[in-house]
Amino acid sequence: MSELKLYSSIGCPFARRVRITLAEKGLDFELHEIDLHNRPADFDEISPYGKVPVLIHQGGRVYESAIINEYIDEQFADPPLLPRDAMQKAQARIWMDYCDTRFSAASWKFVQASGDTDKQAAARAALQDCCLFIEREGMRKLSDGPYWLGENISLVDIQYMPFFQRYVSGALAAELPAECARLRDWLHRISTRDSFLQTSAVAARSSE
Repeated sequence: MSELKLYSSIGCPFARRVRITLAEKGLDFELHEIDLHNRPADFDEISPYGKVPVLIHQGGRVYESAIINEYIDEQFADPPLLPRDAMQKAQARIWMDYCDTRFSAASWKFVQASGDTDKQAAARAALQDCCLFIEREGMRKLSDGPYWLGENISLVDIQYMPFFQRYVSGALAAELPAECARLRDWLHRISTRDSFLQTSAVAARSSE
């Protein structure tokens, strides 16, 4: 039996972040898929927020995807997914926060505006502005490598991967501003990465 137990849901991009991290680390884990529309009666005892993901390890419980991923990176150091330098780590955390406070919110508004032409146009413009900001202030300034922080994938890449796949991979991908060349190349790169492909078929690994 694995020492790691993950409560997840196949449709949840936050939970997918953790599955990607576990895949990048090459870690085995016991997967419990939760139907978020029909949660188990005792799920509040597992997840105080009533949502996924939740990681159980060595008798302890960790929730919130970004916190879980940092915990995994600290507990299982190889390969490292965050810089050890304090300033570089702070920059990584800034961009991870931008994903959750700005990018994912703009993405969700774009999806929610479907069917309303005026609202969708405004939401599309706001999401494109986020993409431009990511291109100019993030990808172009943090490194010259293929990933956010350089030659190797990091928790910053993982933070964004499910959201770009879920919200930007369709019609909007063709509408990315022309200036977003690094972002477009990154999208192609992550879409062929093993951890990304493996977690697309996570249902086959369900413990149910």
